[in-house]
Amino acid sequence: MKKRRRRVRKSVIFVIVVLLLIIALLISMIAKKVSDKEVSEPKQEKTTETKKENKKQQTNLPKVKKINQSGDPYENTVTVSDLDSIYILVNKYSGLPADYEPSDLVQVPSSGENENVRMRKEAAEAFEKLIEAASNEGFILNACSAYRSYAYQTDLFNGGAASYGEEYADRYWTRPGYSEHQSGLAVDIRMDNDCSDLDAVRYNSHYDWLLENMHRYGFILRYPDDKEDKTKIAPESWHLRYVGQDLATYLYKNNLALDEYYGA
Repeated sequence: MKKRRRRVRKSVIFVIVVLLLIIALLISMIAKKVSDKEVSEPKQEKTTETKKENKKQQTNLPKVKKINQSGDPYENTVTVSDLDSIYILVNKYSGLPADYEPSDLVQVPSSGENENVRMRKEAAEAFEKLIEAASNEGFILNACSAYRSYAYQTDLFNGGAASYGEEYADRYWTRPGYSEHQSGLAVDIRMDNDCSDLDAVRYNSHYDWLLENMHRYGFILRYPDDKEDKTKIAPESWHLRYVGQDLATYLYKNNLALDEYYGA
């Protein structure tokens, strides 16, 4: 009789232990599910915020009239009409009036190679912010050339054509009226005061940082290595163009040249 009672008691204890284990397992599973939900919710929230940010950025992009860039350069060209816009396309299909000179040109910090290095006011202010960011990053950034007049570009192109031939000049320079420099929105840069060669910036240890961050200040690399078929200009590692933060960020994230934004 005693043995029977002991067996019953052991059976009851066993059942209780099993029940406790089952309850503990259920509690653990519920806790994990709650934890997973808490972790996933911020991700969903972050994804939603990213989508909103992308939508906002797309909304802020300028609406531009597409330009036919399918023919040979300098044939069937158009003349820029909205000269006050920071988004204008100046290339071998879209030119500026010969007498155009921005009315708001201001000095920008320069390497000292050229006197009176100027940009349009908005672009100059953005360039100075980029210079400050570069300084915080540990390198010196300044301009060696910015605004150029129609007359200056005429002498530059003609000199190149006379020395190297017109075909060569057309690859490495633009004809007068079709240079971004006349817009006051472009700047040729120097890094750490290395004036040995314009392409020297490419080999600076901070150049990758510049490529990855200039869009935050409204600048793009105007003539990238892989876009010559779109820009019709040989790659220029030193030539930056101001287009404002929204458009610069969009072009950077989508690996687009400004020419492509206009339909190239």
